[in-house]
Amino acid sequence: MKLLALIASGRKKGNSVIASSYIAKQLGAELEILNLTKMNIEPCKACYACLYGEECRIEDDVSVVYEKIKQSDAILICSPVYWLDATGKMKALIDRQFMAIPHLREFSKKYAAIITPHGFEELKGWASATHIILAKVLGLNLLINVEINAALPGEVLTSNENLEKLNKVVEAIKNKKKIVLQNQCPICLNTVFRIENGILCPICGSKLNENLEVIERGNRLELNWMIEHYNVLRDMKEEFKRKKDEIIKALKVHGYET
Repeated sequence: MKLLALIASGRKKGNSVIASSYIAKQLGAELEILNLTKMNIEPCKACYACLYGEECRIEDDVSVVYEKIKQSDAILICSPVYWLDATGKMKALIDRQFMAIPHLREFSKKYAAIITPHGFEELKGWASATHIILAKVLGLNLLINVEINAALPGEVLTSNENLEKLNKVVEAIKNKKKIVLQNQCPICLNTVFRIENGILCPICGSKLNENLEVIERGNRLELNWMIEHYNVLRDMKEEFKRKKDEIIKALKVHGYET
């Protein structure tokens, strides 16, 4: 088995690297670490060229990520919390995932696991939810999502609780089995919810009861939803073309030049 770890931390031997190495060792797998902080990942220009099947007009390293995923059996999204959320480089990669459209069906056969180390329990925020979004927009088959309290380099292996969580990741990948942990959405494994006429998972769109049991299943960011969503975006661009003159005229009335 070949594991690919997507990491967006500047620490060469930080908890993300150590956790990934531990999991690979327990699985007897070959590990490749792709550190996004060392890669050139430019902001998306929202030109929509890739929505129409064209090559991305930005020349950087995003396509390298796709090639590495193709060469791997399972993907670890293993990266820390910075100010309640994922690191900037991880978010930059997410924003470029219109480029993943041609790969979605192929990548849906790849298994993924998320490991999100945080330094303070009360500040773990929603980084793991952001990591789930990356897995989803890449089309990966997500098996498990673990949040680990580990601030100091190497601390990820110093408690039984952390080791139990990492071993759960090993179990999920080894058995190709989805594992839902406590206080997670049973559909997408998210841990952050909205209160909107009940409990709503903002990632998959599922409606849940107070025990996080599904009342109405959502399918947001699943493969078929993604394909349909991209069709909607294409239609929106065509609508803009039809309404462009009207929009420009309205902007000029309010003093905005285009």
